Amino acid sequence: MLISTFYFVLFYQGIVSVFSWRSIGHSLVARLAQSQLDSSTNNWIQNYIPRNLSGDLSAIATWPDIILYPMTNPLDYENWQWSLELHYINTPDWSCEYISSRDCVNNRCVEGALKNYSQRLIDNNYDYVQRQQALFFLVHFVGDVHQPLHAGFKGDLAGINTTGFFFDGIHTTDLHEIWDRGIINIHINRHFQSDINLYYQYLKSLMFNQSLLVNETYNDYKKWIDESVDYVCKQVYFDDNNDKLEVLKEFVLGEKYFNRNWPLIDQRLTQAGRRLASLLNQLDKNRSSKKLPSNILALIIVLCIVLSLGIIVSLSVYLYRRQKKAQYNVMTPE
Repeated sequence: MLISTFYFVLFYQGIVSVFSWRSIGHSLVARLAQSQLDSSTNNWIQNYIPRNLSGDLSAIATWPDIILYPMTNPLDYENWQWSLELHYINTPDWSCEYISSRDCVNNRCVEGALKNYSQRLIDNNYDYVQRQQALFFLVHFVGDVHQPLHAGFKGDLAGINTTGFFFDGIHTTDLHEIWDRGIINIHINRHFQSDINLYYQYLKSLMFNQSLLVNETYNDYKKWIDESVDYVCKQVYFDDNNDKLEVLKEFVLGEKYFNRNWPLIDQRLTQAGRRLASLLNQLDKNRSSKKLPSNILALIIVLCIVLSLGIIVSLSVYLYRRQKKAQYNVMTPE
């Protein structure tokens, strides 16, 4: 953890300079969420954000990606490969349905990770570092699950192996990369003067005008996945002419594809920000009602016993002395 945190701090500035869901998208989700945190929740999570980051939740949002790669974590990346499969779920091609027993075996997927780390974060049986990691993973995975292709098809590894051209016929890319970088990059450059802060302010106003869904709960992770699966089947794999893209077949995408999909990216970023805030606010409430760890309870019990014995002994001594004094007064002539 210490080595990974070191590289996280060292490489952070360089990574966030690239427009992508992987960096900017995750940072925006965290910024949007932090703007809606209750004061007690914000104070609570400050305990887990490294001091040099000035309490900025967005500064830790990409940590679960940074630890995975030799470029950003050269000394320790191999020790984190177990976490790679927690960033996504994949479904059979065009099944258009997420079935956890099939697509998330042994909870080794983003839904299982969200369940796990939301509990770890408020469980005092885990040490400080484990709870800090839980926060970092939780912030990141809420962002991941709202990127549609983190709920993509198995056949092309969620769009990674479906390749082609986006806006030009020279540079090849893949469908996953378009959703990680391509659309959001062009969107910020065209519509927000290449200014991330302008885009954030726009998303923030959009988020506050976004109505809450009826009966939406703070931790309905499967619903978030189902939404992404639905967008993959109904929108992501359709070209400029709205014809279905074939998995593993070369594509040519451009203006129409971009214009149809940038509003969806806006929507998913704002949903992720709102939901992350709701999740953290509720976890803060839940942690205050949780039982203390067994070792703390045992210590409290011992202290209570010691205090009770002290009171009993003190009271016994006081009564004994009082009795002796009374006997002395009776025996002493006036």
